[in-house]
Amino acid sequence: MEYAQLLRKKDSFVQVSGASLVVGGLPIGTGALMRAQAWESLCKGKQLPAIQPGRDQLAEITTLNVSDSSVLGIHQLMAIAVTEFAWKEAGLDGSRLRIRGVDAGLRHARYGCISGTSLGGMTAFELEITAGKRPSPYSLSRWRGNSVGAAVSKRFGLGGGDYSLNSASATGAQCLYLGATLIQAGLCDLMVVVAADAQATPEISRAMQRNGSVSSDFTQGPLSSGRSGMNPVPGAACLILESAEHLAARGGRALANWLGGECANEAYHMLAPEPGGQALRSLLKNQTIQPDWISLHATGTTSFDAIEIAAIRDVLNQKRPWLTAIKSMTGHALGASGLIEAAIVVEGLQRASVPPWPSDTDPLLDLKSIKPAVAPQPETALLIGQGMGGNVVLNMLGAVR
Repeated sequence: MEYAQLLRKKDSFVQVSGASLVVGGLPIGTGALMRAQAWESLCKGKQLPAIQPGRDQLAEITTLNVSDSSVLGIHQLMAIAVTEFAWKEAGLDGSRLRIRGVDAGLRHARYGCISGTSLGGMTAFELEITAGKRPSPYSLSRWRGNSVGAAVSKRFGLGGGDYSLNSASATGAQCLYLGATLIQAGLCDLMVVVAADAQATPEISRAMQRNGSVSSDFTQGPLSSGRSGMNPVPGAACLILESAEHLAARGGRALANWLGGECANEAYHMLAPEPGGQALRSLLKNQTIQPDWISLHATGTTSFDAIEIAAIRDVLNQKRPWLTAIKSMTGHALGASGLIEAAIVVEGLQRASVPPWPSDTDPLLDLKSIKPAVAPQPETALLIGQGMGGNVVLNMLGAVR
């Protein structure tokens, strides 16, 4: 089915009405500004530094008082910050609830939250334990698996379903898939989809090095000949998803359409992808729309990169979609990476443009043989997310025309 045909059924779409990200020390501003800054860096081929925003800066952005911000971990503060900007871009109301203590303010009964973090709670735990701090009544709220969802839902009065995910590097992609699917099922009118991860702490960094996932040379990015693993960085992103009916009824504006997705598990190995990438190949074959643009997962891990390219070459070579490796610019923001990439793809669909084709790539991948002759003005983009533990997720986004 062509995208033009699908547009005639737009009332069934899930639509993106706000999108924001924090990554790589980019100046923090509105959702549109941060997307534009990330886009410009990507188009220049600029690798961003692994800079984590400061607590005071995030507290100011979120307008949290000292009492509220003091009980939150840095990953929670980043999550609230990106939600604040995405919420405002979507044109949603300005009411906010306190984090600490009891607040009987307005609850949005049909607004839910899908949140994720890969290691945010663990980083908060390690920082506090190694500092010799005595656990506070709010310590578990920073360490728990639902640390992001609980804080965001409390702050924005999200009274609908609140779901917390951890699918390693596939977390953000899985959040997007599940949030859109719940709206399609009619269970919510609006979902805040948000993920955040802080800078890896010393013990977590050592564990990453032990499992071989971290690069020995951060100048060698994804798909390059010298790649040896990922470059872990802090980051966060948020997308506001709404049913087309709800968005139209409140007079909102769509930035992009979520057209569908797929989710599977390789069930092969706790650390390594299945040779041949059969789960990814199967999901790619299920796509009814052949994308103009594919945002690769492309972590820089040798086996993951090779399997991903081989699957695309086998399944989608006739279409020859445009390929991008966004982590070459942002680094790998762990659980937040899939949503950071989604926010950047939203920017590209709005601009009807794509970032540059990956450069300095491994000759063994032979990307030149599948490069389109001309860069497209994309109408559809497919985002690939994968994670240790076998999770494989696809999300298809479409331009608003």
